[in-house]
Amino acid sequence: MGGTVETKLEAFSAVPIFPTMIWASQLRPDVVARINSAFTMVLEKARRKQANLEPKGKWQTDQRLHTLPELEEFVTLTLGLCRHVLDADKIRYRDLQITGCWANIGFPGSRHRPHAHPNNYFSGVYYVKAPRGGNTITFIDPRPQAGVMVAPADQVSPGHAQNITVDVHPGSLIFFPSWLYHSVDDNRSREERISIAFNVMFKPFVEDMSPPQWEGNLKVSQD
Repeated sequence: MGGTVETKLEAFSAVPIFPTMIWASQLRPDVVARINSAFTMVLEKARRKQANLEPKGKWQTDQRLHTLPELEEFVTLTLGLCRHVLDADKIRYRDLQITGCWANIGFPGSRHRPHAHPNNYFSGVYYVKAPRGGNTITFIDPRPQAGVMVAPADQVSPGHAQNITVDVHPGSLIFFPSWLYHSVDDNRSREERISIAFNVMFKPFVEDMSPPQWEGNLKVSQD
């Protein structure tokens, strides 16, 4: 009858079921330089053309940046990473397409409330500028019953946290299931935070369901 718990077991395992994945990459410096240069050129051109916007709050471009030829490397890289994940998970699909891609320019004090991106499979963010104090993204536990019992813990871990905050840097590219709620904390720096958001969907679904159903206030792409 005595002995430790271990002596009474033949096998024991912890099995993670229904995991919520995010996929994070940090691009090589030479790739970051090229992609950031392309985004900076596009955004500076847009600012010159639409000089009536006040530099406060948050600007969002229209959602067709992926159609611009100067951003082809970013589009190819993003779709390649998404295909890599689908192939590794043995998911069958014909092809993928970016359904929306836009820039968020967050001035000091700006934030973004919790939200998801409906009618897509993947969503993600790439960071052109992520100053200290404005370099986080927070993901919210999608399990509706997880908050019924919140036990005290000595250290936060993805296994029991209700929110997970991820530090990002210029050149960070993060994507995740589009249904996963996420938010952006206040930009506590004195600089602009520039991020590029995107949605990706299986191509047969794209035409009617997936394009964003809102318009930004900083026009950059050509219809």
